[in-house]
Amino acid sequence: MIIELNPQELEQAKGDPNIMASMLVRKAIVEEMSKREFTNEEKFQLEIAKKNLEIEFFLNILAQKDIKIEDHEILKIYQENAESLKDKNMVEIFPQLRQALFNQKLGEAKVKVINSFIEQYKLNDVLKEYAPASQQPAAATTENIAPIINTEVK
Repeated sequence: MIIELNPQELEQAKGDPNIMASMLVRKAIVEEMSKREFTNEEKFQLEIAKKNLEIEFFLNILAQKDIKIEDHEILKIYQENAESLKDKNMVEIFPQLRQALFNQKLGEAKVKVINSFIEQYKLNDVLKEYAPASQQPAAATTENIAPIINTEVK
């Protein structure tokens, strides 16, 4: 089989050879993947990965809708880290700081979304039924949301 780019893909790449190379490699991987017969365990792991991706996608949609990054917030971060950033070009570093701040706010917003589900579904009461002696309430923090996303739920 010959791997090629169609006219729509070429238009999307806008002449960028890196994008075209990525598209070609992706197509080759998909082609090889279609030939592979996955084991039952691999299929099971793939389903878990798909569900985790869907959960992450859903949480990101809910969490990012109200995130706003103001220039003064970025400037404050820049000023607070001026010593470590003194050799960096401000024009280049601002988009990176904006992205880092967005990622931080996204993580915090995802925690709020998860905690709203904990309240909505009264999950702490449900947890007490399963673990009556437990003193641990169900709550999300920026440190513990990965296990929430990566836990198998059927």
